Amino acid sequence: MIKIFAGLIDRCLFTCVFIIGVQLPEFIQQYSQRLSGHLNEALMQLNEFQLIADRHFKGDLSSMIEKYLVNREPSIKETANIIVNTSRRASDLQAHLFNLEETEYIKRVFYFITEYDISMAQATLQQFQLAIPLNLSALLTGAIFALCIVIMSHLLFGLSKRLIQRIKQKGSKKLKTVIDDIVK
Repeated sequence: MIKIFAGLIDRCLFTCVFIIGVQLPEFIQQYSQRLSGHLNEALMQLNEFQLIADRHFKGDLSSMIEKYLVNREPSIKETANIIVNTSRRASDLQAHLFNLEETEYIKRVFYFITEYDISMAQATLQQFQLAIPLNLSALLTGAIFALCIVIMSHLLFGLSKRLIQRIKQKGSKKLKTVIDDIVK
């Protein structure tokens, strides 16, 4: 009966952890979509500034920025800073998105874990939709994650069982010593 119960617990643990494990690739997918949306917005804003540069600065956005920066009007200087920041943001988002989409799966997961944008990840988490993706990388991630957790739980259970047995053995030896002392 205990073996059946333990097997049932193992299966439940494996299934739950598997479902959690396949969420990582889904989260990365939704995170990438959010990055893509922010990149498209930044590029659209830059395109608007580029149209102004095309009309008034022969298409040279850098000349427009330089001209804006030396202008006495604070709002024009601030506009130049907005253009520069938007350009940097677009470049950063493009590089980040490229690394998440153009690399092998293992590298993509490692890159995501080590280089994610905390604010973007939090926003993704707030609107995260649970899903069970039916692609090989997601299924392998879930299976590997579940196997690791089940193996670790068995190892911990085995170690704790041995520890308890040793404590009982030492306790019974001490108890026997105390009884022998009393009898003498």
